[in-house]
Amino acid sequence: MSPRGNIVLWLLATVAAAALTAYAVTSRVPRPDKSAAGEVDGKNTAENSLHDWMHAHLALTAEQHALMDPLETTFERERVALRQHIRQLGNELAVGIRDGEDATRILEKQSRLNTAQGELQELTLRHFLEMKKHLSPDQAKKLADWTHDSILLQPGN
Repeated sequence: MSPRGNIVLWLLATVAAAALTAYAVTSRVPRPDKSAAGEVDGKNTAENSLHDWMHAHLALTAEQHALMDPLETTFERERVALRQHIRQLGNELAVGIRDGEDATRILEKQSRLNTAQGELQELTLRHFLEMKKHLSPDQAKKLADWTHDSILLQPGN
């Protein structure tokens, strides 16, 4: 295969890996049981699955609600903005590949996409750690177990 063909195959593999990472980070992952799946009144609420699960399974106190509600609001706003940015960067990368941009530009776009995906992963983990600070040891253990199971059940794991 020609060097150009190798680059195209490498780029396609990289884009596929980036897309899988974006999917795993930004979408609801399967849960160990239906009660953890983020379903409320029979409707899928994937965007709020952690929030819903916490409220359904951790018996949060009024004080915990008061402490965590502003954290959840801030997290959700930042998460939505990052997801939109990731979609935009993914679109730019796809257009660059389709339009035959040179390898340097495509790799720069892919690097920006990877950086944004990493920012979303870090934001999510920081949020998890911040929320955990406001839980009892038993609640924190349940949250850690739920997070552990969610990570293991992601596609590709």
